[in-house]
Amino acid sequence: MREDRMQKYCNLNLGWRFKKGFKEEYITGGKDEEGQLVNVPHTVKEIPYDCFDQTMTCMISTYIRSFSLPGLEGKRALVSFEGVSACYDLYINGRRAGSHKGAYSMALFDITEYVKPGENRMVLRVDSHEREDIPPNGSTVDFLIYGGIYRDVTLYIQEETYLKQVLFRYTLDHDHAVMEPELLIKSHGHERELWAVASLRKDGTLVWEKRQRIWAALDNGSILLEPGDVGTVKLWQPDDPQLYEASVTLQDEDGRQVDGFRARIGFRTIRVEPDGFYLNGERIKLMGLNRHQSYPYVGYAMGRRAQEKDAWLLKKFMGLNMVRCSHYMQSRYFLDRCDELGLMVFEEIPGWGYVGDEEFKKVVFQDLENMVLGHYNHPGIVIWGTRLNETTDHDELYRETNRRCKAMDPSRPTTGVRWETGSHLIEDIYSYNDYSEDDQGEHMLLSAHQATGSTKRVPYLVSEHTGAVLPTKPFDSEERQEEFAIRHARAMSKIMTSDQYLGGLGWCMFDYNTHNDHNSLNKICYHGVLDMFRVPKWAAWLYASQKSPKEEAVLVPCSMVGRGERCEPVPFYVLTNCDYIEVTLSNDITRTYYPSVKFPGLAHPPVLVTENGEFWQHRWTGARIVGYVGDEAVAERRYSDNPRLARLMVEVDDAVLYNDQVDETRVVCTFADEYGNRLYHHPQVVSVSVEGDIELIGPPLIPSLGGCAAFWVRTRAGGTQGTACIHIHTPRPEIDDQTVTIRLEREDEKSF
Repeated sequence: MREDRMQKYCNLNLGWRFKKGFKEEYITGGKDEEGQLVNVPHTVKEIPYDCFDQTMTCMISTYIRSFSLPGLEGKRALVSFEGVSACYDLYINGRRAGSHKGAYSMALFDITEYVKPGENRMVLRVDSHEREDIPPNGSTVDFLIYGGIYRDVTLYIQEETYLKQVLFRYTLDHDHAVMEPELLIKSHGHERELWAVASLRKDGTLVWEKRQRIWAALDNGSILLEPGDVGTVKLWQPDDPQLYEASVTLQDEDGRQVDGFRARIGFRTIRVEPDGFYLNGERIKLMGLNRHQSYPYVGYAMGRRAQEKDAWLLKKFMGLNMVRCSHYMQSRYFLDRCDELGLMVFEEIPGWGYVGDEEFKKVVFQDLENMVLGHYNHPGIVIWGTRLNETTDHDELYRETNRRCKAMDPSRPTTGVRWETGSHLIEDIYSYNDYSEDDQGEHMLLSAHQATGSTKRVPYLVSEHTGAVLPTKPFDSEERQEEFAIRHARAMSKIMTSDQYLGGLGWCMFDYNTHNDHNSLNKICYHGVLDMFRVPKWAAWLYASQKSPKEEAVLVPCSMVGRGERCEPVPFYVLTNCDYIEVTLSNDITRTYYPSVKFPGLAHPPVLVTENGEFWQHRWTGARIVGYVGDEAVAERRYSDNPRLARLMVEVDDAVLYNDQVDETRVVCTFADEYGNRLYHHPQVVSVSVEGDIELIGPPLIPSLGGCAAFWVRTRAGGTQGTACIHIHTPRPEIDDQTVTIRLEREDEKSF
């Protein structure tokens, strides 16, 4: 159960007409059918993978949709837009009903006075220019803003009195909870007395309920319900994310439901001290990565399944406990999945290196309120970012953002991310993007004192490290890819061995499109431990290797394991969570290697393979690496004496998609040798075609990046059930064509 008003009428994601440009005549109608029929999530223009005009999504565009309503006597009609980039004007039946600035914030419009029973027509004039009055723009920005309606649109039919939001506040003494929900309420027509019924369920079973009379005054109001003793609760924590279903219903004197609101919540306490971050009274080292919300070709316009997959990659694949939502508020679907998985979240308001004028600051305050109140109920969010990323000190502004944040939510610590040392600390945590290095090129983090410029110890977080100083392409050399992974290891090790750091968040989760100022001159930042298609580089396996081998045995050499161009196959690191490995290189003896002592802070340090007794002119006869936990062999990698392209391994993330909405899944095609080893330097393409009610995202010819060609497909939301097929072809005659079958079903969410 996701956070929602209970009175949702319908989802409006499907059936929009899109037109490039805008004319005044579009407001009142005329030739809507000439527009392109599109569904949400939608981008104003799909972009190439690289080497494109960075302004190509900067445009004015028009979205048009008709919808039907019943009679509204005594009711209110509301429409919410969860994400439109970057600002827009809303017109209903030829009249302007409102506007909104901000690409990452939700807007809720009361459209009652503009609609009528029967058919209605909605028009959005969307401006996706990078305007300096709207954060994060104003100067150079290291990511693209894209454009379009890229998150859900929902229509609500409400009573005259309704809940805009419920903040499920509570106090916690160890595992004993007292609920104090706060109702943000809107009332039209007349003041009225109502019953508020607050309840809490665990796995469908009612564990607490409390009824209270409330007085709903006219206009907007806030009502804090009387405290209710819940008793003992199970705590939300990263390794056991216990969730509850909380709800509040408003009832009249006859017991009729007037409105309701529900959310999943979790009970936990948060405390920060100079020596650490404490969750439920236990110190936890924060280890994670930064995440943008962009995807190839479509930018931000990806739906629920793709958002949830990113959370899974962070927590389950790489074993991390935190993500920073850089540098803006992100999808509720991503946050929902973080709640479910136990992934802690540091979320911040939009910004990047620039603070604008008073109009700009109004949007900053709006974004802050939108973030804190809109995402308050997510237990996974444990830190609020109240500064604009990497801006210099603006004390007056940041005192105010911090004050407002604390007034809305005193339960979570605040921070702001800096690029400069010695910045003024206004928030609870000093966060610093640390890309310092020594003369040998090794990554060396500053001490907390060096970064803060203070002799007093304060809570200190490394909010970025590593990626920006060694951009690494998925097709780079072994040495480059290995060094990228090892620099992440050095940073993690230092952070883990000192209590001066609350933790460290690597830059960044995956490669992303950006402006010309911040990339390899092809509009891609290669800073990710995954590539743009979420395919792992070796650095991702470094993080994955820190998991327990009981969860997954990891054995990934930072090498293709052969003589290669260097004549000698050694040295190379093996990223593993095994206790030790045995390595046989060609006809050499089998040698045993143990984790390196150079990374004392890591649970499972990389293993350095250093010796090879084979003369370089002897014929290479292959290799074998075996990983052991205790005396048991738990993983093995074999390498050929004559590696060649032997297969195309095709994996699809999901075999079932919903076709009553836009639903996506990813397909990864790996060029492999006869032992299944990825051929990193094979520069092949795959040709993709689809049949059935699905479509390919991006071009049909897809080049391999580091031996992998990946892509997404999405449903056409036609409502049909059955099967769809993805056909994959590669020009190499020894590789057979492959077909992936996708089952299409209905989730049966009501949509008009």
